[in-house]
Amino acid sequence: MERPRKQYTVQIEDDVIERIDRLAAEMDLSRSQLMRNLIMTGLEDAEILNKTPLMKVAKIERYVREKFLTDIVGGRLTLNKKGDWKVNK
Repeated sequence: MERPRKQYTVQIEDDVIERIDRLAAEMDLSRSQLMRNLIMTGLEDAEILNKTPLMKVAKIERYVREKFLTDIVGGRLTLNKKGDWKVNK
């Protein structure tokens, strides 16, 4: 028995759709079937990764990178003439 499905809208670049269509044709699947398979596989992989320390490290890295860029753009961090970081208040 098939599980009930709902339709959702996502925005995807044209070149990605072309790649999906090409692969779907090679695999004799509809675009919808292939996209559903790709989403389910990606979701399962993400759930597994989320349970590993590696994902926690990736989350910390993303936070540090975003904070660093925000502080640079906001003028809180600058480089002095020696090339050392200076924290501005």
